[in-house]
This record gives sequence, structure tokens and C-alpha cells, in this order.
Amino acid sequence: MLDLVDHPPTKSDSPLVYLSTQVLQAKEYLEAIVASTTDAICTTDLKGRLIYFSPGAERMLGRKAESVVGTYAHSLYEGGRTEAYGLMRRLIKEGKLRNHETVLRGDGRRVHVSMSMALLRDRQGRSIGTLAISKDISERVALERRLRELSITDSLTGLFNQRHLKERAEGELQRARRQKEPFSILLMDIDDFKQTNDRFGHLEGDRVLRHAAESIRKSIRKDVDVAFRYGGDEFVVLLPGSGPSRAEIVARRIQLAALSSPAIGLSIGIASLRSKDTFEALVRRADERMYQAKRKKKAQKDPIPAAVRADWERRRSASDVHGSSRYSN
Repeated sequence: MLDLVDHPPTKSDSPLVYLSTQVLQAKEYLEAIVASTTDAICTTDLKGRLIYFSPGAERMLGRKAESVVGTYAHSLYEGGRTEAYGLMRRLIKEGKLRNHETVLRGDGRRVHVSMSMALLRDRQGRSIGTLAISKDISERVALERRLRELSITDSLTGLFNQRHLKERAEGELQRARRQKEPFSILLMDIDDFKQTNDRFGHLEGDRVLRHAAESIRKSIRKDVDVAFRYGGDEFVVLLPGSGPSRAEIVARRIQLAALSSPAIGLSIGIASLRSKDTFEALVRRADERMYQAKRKKKAQKDPIPAAVRADWERRRSASDVHGSSRYSN
């Protein structure tokens, strides 16, 4: 038997030996390249059945080649058959796809990828299948999502910020009109917040703001209602699918939650969607009603709720015990 290691073939050897060895070496070289890449390389036939599933694809998706080869590639797409067929139509029309971002499904995992695809052709130029190379971009997507969250989140309270309010509100208004559903907003601020800051300092003021935010958060429907810090000590809550009656219930629930320590009073204005309302019109109407509620409280003999006054006295006593005119926690 010819020892190809000790005696590398040359052109002086048999043409068949030389050609076979060159093909073998080229095949091993390409296999080594494919095996070493972290990208997922897959090929399919024209019916979408997987023909090749690279080691990189195995590592990326946590699935062995033998378990997927012969199955339909659409099982790997989060969008399933619909997404796979859509990509195939684009590929036939355009010939190539570059940097298509999608999500692949692995063994209990979701992997965000940037995918490039091309049609495979035989020597006569006839299409015989597809080639897809996918790069894992999950870390980049997670970072972008985190940066996006930071850009629309108030750092003190953890609620959405004013920057995100207009964008989100416009979307909710459009949806309410399209689906002919009620929609309301709450606009509120903290009673005597300046007095709290002056008496107990800005650290206590921050604690009060966080408490107000938490009172709102636990009083609204998760993943339906949306809360925002509007600015200073003002907050806005969007209530999709809620008319005036339910908005009143939510407002009262928030006010009661805010009376836990540190007890705070909230003045709340409610506005529900009318046929020609813009978001600005809703805010103006809610703002007017919030100040009506505030004036009504001030007209009372003692506008400060008993629970709030008792909490103030407790905090002032604690400040005196610590020998300071300011109390913080």
C-alpha cells in the first residue's frame, strides 16, 4: 500500500493516485475549516430537508446532526414553516440573502442569528438546494435590548421615563381606536412633596418617589397597564381597555397602596378617550382634574391625610432621636 505520509504523491506518480490524493487533501482541508468555525453551516435540498448540519451548528443549537439531517429546516426557525417559506421565496427571487436577522430554536434555547443564504447550483446552473451560514448575535441583541431599556427607564424609580411615554401612548391610542376599545390615563403627583424634601432632605424625597412608583406598579395590571415617571414627582399610567369606572378603581387602589410606610398622599386626575382626542388633549384634561382634586384637598380643614401626618410625626421624632433635622433611610 502506498504510504501517502512518508511518500507524498507527485505528478510523476500515477495520474489516478495523484488526483485522488489531491481531492482527498482538499476534502480534509475544507472539513477542517468547517469543523473549526463557530458559525452554523447548513445545507438543504429544494424541498427544505436538511442535508448537512455542521459541528458549529451542533454547538450553537445543542442538537446533533444525526437528529436533524433529513428533517425539514423550518423546524429550526422560530417563525416555523411560514418564515422558512418566506425566506425561500426571497432567495429564489434575489439569489442571495445577506445579514438576515432571525431567531433559531435549539435544544431548549433561542439563538439570535445573522444569516446569509445562497442557492446551490450544479454545473449546468440548475438549483439543487440552499446554503445558510448563521452567526450567533445573541450577546449583541441582549446588549442592544439592555441599552434600549436604559434609554427608556427612569433610573430612580424603575418606571418608564417621559421619553418613552409619547411613543407608547400613541401606539396605545391607535390600537384603542382600531379595536374600538376604551382607553384612560391617570396623571398624579405627590401631595406636599416639596415640604417632604424641605423637612427630611433629598434622600428621603427619593425614597418617597420610589415608594410612589412601587405603589403604582403593584396596583396595575402587569403587561397591560403601563406606568411612567412624567417628571419631578408626577406620574402617568396608561390604562388600555379601561373606561372611567375602572380608571377610578385603579386610582383609588394606588392611593390606598401609597398610604403604607412611608405614607404619602397622591392627587390623581383621570381622563378617558373621546373620539377626537389626541394624547396631549388627554393629558391636559387629566392635569386639570388632578389640580381640581388638589384644590379640593386644600379646601378641607386638614388637607393632609391622617396616615400621612402620623408618618411625618414618626419620621420627625426619629430625626430628633438621631440629633438631626433631616431623616433619611
